[in-house]
Formats: sequence, C-alpha cells, structure tokens
Amino acid sequence: MKYEELDLKIPIETSDYGECSEFITNSIDIIMKDAMDSERNKIIINTNLKLGIPMENVNKIAGPFIEAWAFEVFSEALEDKNNTYNLINVEAG
Repeated sequence: MKYEELDLKIPIETSDYGECSEFITNSIDIIMKDAMDSERNKIIINTNLKLGIPMENVNKIAGPFIEAWAFEVFSEALEDKNNTYNLINVEAG
C-alpha cells in the first residue's frame, strides 16, 4: 500500500479551539496543583542500595514514576463523576 492510498483522518480545527485549549490547559494546571497542595505527589522508591542513586541518573529512573503518577491523578479526576474540573474522558481518534 502506498502513502497516497491511505485513508487518513484529517483534523479539523473548530472555531472554539482556542477557548477549549485554554480551558484544558488551565484545568491540567489546577489538577496538578491540587494534587501537590494535598500532598498526593509523594512517590517513595525503596532500593537496597546503601549509597542511593547518583543524582545525575535519578531522572532516568524517576521519569517513568512521574508519568505513572500523573496518569493516576488524571484517571482519578476523570473517574470522579462529580469532579470540580468539569472534564469528561475524551480520547484522541
């Protein structure tokens, strides 16, 4: 199959795209701030290393943990039918 033969979904920007985009980015900021303010941002990683992990390598290990934490925070917000963020679960398609 050639590229020209593919049936691609072409995104169409709606007239309220800017307004919706601003609403979503503000909601994301609020969700993350609420999680941090309520101290739900504590991730404990225990190892058996007596000297710990070298600081220059901590980002390589912490990245996936932060990503999983953020996924949990957003999932909880979306699963709460009475969430104060006025968000619904929308998937890209």
